[in-house]
Amino acid sequence: MTIEISNGCGLAVVVSTAKKKKVQMPGPARAGIGLLILGAIIVGFGQYTDRGAFSLYGLIMVICGFVLYMAASIVAKRKGRI
Repeated sequence: MTIEISNGCGLAVVVSTAKKKKVQMPGPARAGIGLLILGAIIVGFGQYTDRGAFSLYGLIMVICGFVLYMAASIVAKRKGRI
C-alpha cells in the first residue's frame, strides 16, 4: 500500500507499508561496532581531560573493534549470509 500526497509547490508526503528485508548482522560484527563507539568515546574523553594514557587505551579499543568488525563481515560475506 502506497499513498502519495502532492501539492503544486513540489512538497510530497509518501506513506509506504512495504516490508523491507532486514540485513542479518553477525554477533561479532555488532560487538566490533560497539567497541568502535565505546573506544571513540573514551578517546574523546581522554583528549578532553588531557590524559594521554586514557586516550591511548581508547585508541586500542577502536583498532580492535575495527579489526573485529571487518573480520566478521568478511567471514559472513564468504559464507553468503549478507
